Amino acid sequence: MRNVVKFGFHDIAQVVPHNMRKPFPMRYFVIFIVLFFWFSTLSFAQEVQEVQEGEESQVPIFPVYQTLGGIFFWQDTYFYHEWRIQYNIRSGAHRLLDPHCVCCAVGTYDDCLQRLDELKIERAIPPMKGRVLVLLHGFGSNRLTLQRMAGWFRTRKTYSAVVNITYPSTSVSVQEEARLIHRIVTQMEGVESIDMVGHSLGALILRCYLGNPPDGERGELPDPRIRRFVQLCPPNAGLRYAQDALSCETSGFFQLRPLRDLSLSREEMLEQFGTPACEFAIIAGGRGDENGFSNIIPGDDDWVVPVQNTRLDGAKDFLLLHGEHGEIPNMIETFLHVERFLNEGAFCTGT
Repeated sequence: MRNVVKFGFHDIAQVVPHNMRKPFPMRYFVIFIVLFFWFSTLSFAQEVQEVQEGEESQVPIFPVYQTLGGIFFWQDTYFYHEWRIQYNIRSGAHRLLDPHCVCCAVGTYDDCLQRLDELKIERAIPPMKGRVLVLLHGFGSNRLTLQRMAGWFRTRKTYSAVVNITYPSTSVSVQEEARLIHRIVTQMEGVESIDMVGHSLGALILRCYLGNPPDGERGELPDPRIRRFVQLCPPNAGLRYAQDALSCETSGFFQLRPLRDLSLSREEMLEQFGTPACEFAIIAGGRGDENGFSNIIPGDDDWVVPVQNTRLDGAKDFLLLHGEHGEIPNMIETFLHVERFLNEGAFCTGT
């Protein structure tokens, strides 16, 4: 038994008298899920620092300052190993962050790129090569969701770089973000092969990128270097409560643009996002029974996505793990299965 203290709707049902229980408005349920997932992300994820022993501190020309890595209003647009250039969706400003989320330059995109070129020489940063792993978080979340996975794969040293992308997940549509992913991938010069892992909404975005790519042919890979792809807790058949939650946008308090995509049916998603043209597999979360974690979602579920809605025809493998939506991308068991599929094309189903 895991030593984890949980409190949710099941617990509330036990302490509220039956005659006092009232139907729970669906829009508040969705808001609860977003906030629950957001805070659970911060509790589960841990920043992994990769400072080499004996490395001397080198101060760039621009006064450096530590950041959160752009987990709210910043979009990654360029990667060089774990160095990245971002732009702010509010102000349009660009900045350059080092692997430890220290800002090394601010200005235009070209300013940041020029400063990165200087730092490549100053710090003797090697060119990108070999295998690269791309990670993409989900809705209402941030890159910290997959930071533990990123750190784990970096210690395995099977990839020359682990690109953990951050994006404003409540402010862009699936197809808009797929286009930005395409820009990031095409600029990875020197890389020989690319694997991908997406969680929740991130799994849908990567599905769209690989199944109906921008400026590409449907059913053909947008980049020939892409090998395999794993979806974690993907809402491949949509979420029935997403349509109800769209009314939250009118309040101006929440920006929930991706909910339009999440409210699509299985058939509509197939039409708009297609099926990945590479080998792909799915890991779903649930309890392994007919009830799941939520009393509101029918069937087995991970608190957010019904297990039946994660399935997608064409998947080479499928696996159900015991865990909640925010737990699945942070479990060692998940890491091992993902690694096995990316290396061999199948999950490790043994114990």
